[in-house]
Amino acid sequence: MLDAVHLLCMTRSYFHSSDAHCIQFDAPFLVVQGEFRAESGTTPVYCGLKRSEKKVFKADDAEYSRLSEHLGRFPVVMISPGDHVLLHGGSEVRRKFMDAVIAQSDRGYLDALQNYQRALKQRNALLKYFAANRTFQADMLELYDHQLSEYAPVIFAARNAFAAQFTPMLQEAYEGISGGREQVELRYESLLAEQSMADLLAERLSKDRVLQFTSAGPHREDLDFTLHGHPLQRVGSQGQQKSFLIALKLAAFEVLHQALGRKPILLLDDVFDKLDAQRVEGLIRMVNDHRFGQIFISDTHPERTAELLKALDQESVVHELTRA
Repeated sequence: MLDAVHLLCMTRSYFHSSDAHCIQFDAPFLVVQGEFRAESGTTPVYCGLKRSEKKVFKADDAEYSRLSEHLGRFPVVMISPGDHVLLHGGSEVRRKFMDAVIAQSDRGYLDALQNYQRALKQRNALLKYFAANRTFQADMLELYDHQLSEYAPVIFAARNAFAAQFTPMLQEAYEGISGGREQVELRYESLLAEQSMADLLAERLSKDRVLQFTSAGPHREDLDFTLHGHPLQRVGSQGQQKSFLIALKLAAFEVLHQALGRKPILLLDDVFDKLDAQRVEGLIRMVNDHRFGQIFISDTHPERTAELLKALDQESVVHELTRA
């Protein structure tokens, strides 16, 4: 249910990297439909998936020519037990988290990111071609170098601004959940703070030709999560890491709220099962704040859900699903 809401907001599943994995193995297609209601009116949204066919995505019965046009229209933040991959997975996971937040509120960033990724794919293909054919033509590579050098500064500037805005919100959310006063931070480290993309590409050309891919740029950067200035993954307890991950998503919620001027939908997927009583209490206390709007909660323990809802000073409706 929560993933269906995420799909209608973000045009993709939160849990499946491939659209094909969303379709049941014995089913030929998948359709997800919903309505988003606001003071301005009701917007029907439709997503249709068929194996080996292009995804069909519509809002107000009009099909999008580009799925990216839908991003940010209905902002959303998901909190899930699987978020631990943000701490223990590769840098690509953390970049995707950052990109998903920024892209929902900054159309220029999304365009630059997509253009950068296209140019990067073509440059890498050309490097592989040169290696396979034992040849090299600098003028062919310069076309993609120019494109990467155009879009990389846009990506860097947006990510840098995001990190600066994010940390105070992260700290506030972390304290609200954990009740502790530990100092947490999100750091964005980029070579582009010291060098231009053009200089990086020129400096690493020989290395890139050997590796057959582009070894520097926004696609290779990472986010550092710290506790008192040290890597959270190494020094943080299990409880501190859980608090951090939830705070990370609540801070993302606040960033989107401030950027868009409206409250994102908040999805809490089976998070209470992995938290101790203190952190559950802290999370409930935070989402009970007026800053939050519509919240979807999934839980495999209906009795626990009923008790938690009693603590919320908000209208609530419970739906029991016997088959997802």
